[in-house]
Amino acid sequence: MTDLMQIHEIRLKNARDLMSESGLSRTDFAEKVGLSYNLISQYIGKNPTKNIGDETANKIEEAFGKPKGFLDQANAVSISSGDASNKGGIKISPIEFRSGERKPTNVRIPIYKDIKASCGAGIENFLEDVSEYLDIDPYILKIMGIQTKPENLRIIYSAEYSMYPTVAPESPLFVDISDKDPNALKNGNVYVFTHNHELRMKRIFVSYGSNTVKLTSDNPDKKRYPDEFINNEQLNEINFVGRLELALVKP
Repeated sequence: MTDLMQIHEIRLKNARDLMSESGLSRTDFAEKVGLSYNLISQYIGKNPTKNIGDETANKIEEAFGKPKGFLDQANAVSISSGDASNKGGIKISPIEFRSGERKPTNVRIPIYKDIKASCGAGIENFLEDVSEYLDIDPYILKIMGIQTKPENLRIIYSAEYSMYPTVAPESPLFVDISDKDPNALKNGNVYVFTHNHELRMKRIFVSYGSNTVKLTSDNPDKKRYPDEFINNEQLNEINFVGRLELALVKP
């Protein structure tokens, strides 16, 4: 598990990398983030005297249009930049499905491009209008490791880092909508659900003996992504969309 010291070091490096990649001076960086020059110097100066806390990390991420949790990922800036000079970096880009020749044996899976499971605080949307369809050979789905029937699948997208490294941001998510009975959940699996008008994604552990249900993120930073606990009665109040069969993009 990533400890606090590692998180502070990772945030420091990523913040410095953001400033460098953007070509900003420290003064410009401070203005963009909305903090004083002196405070920014204490965070990311040559000899920093303060650690970048959660609130400051959120400010930096929002100022640069990055998803929540971006600063906590090792080498996040080099991974996301895709710069040709960054030979060691890996670019994770949003995936778009392209229509090809439709074969009679293909299956059609609805895609909801505007629906994103935030994996954290939630996004207020749900499965409504289909954006497009993925036409695919069912044999390819089996090769990908998908076991459910194709007609049970829907594709939405992930939004941020709370399920990282299991799920990368902007990854297409193959969701099995047939597996959504709260009384028959597959313990320890990742589920997509709506709760309080938000679309969320968590790994769920049900302890029937103790009447306790744990909703957890896979991100090891539990200070930022703490576990949530409810009881079995509250579990039945959650509207399950389905179980995550596959996240197409992984770090």
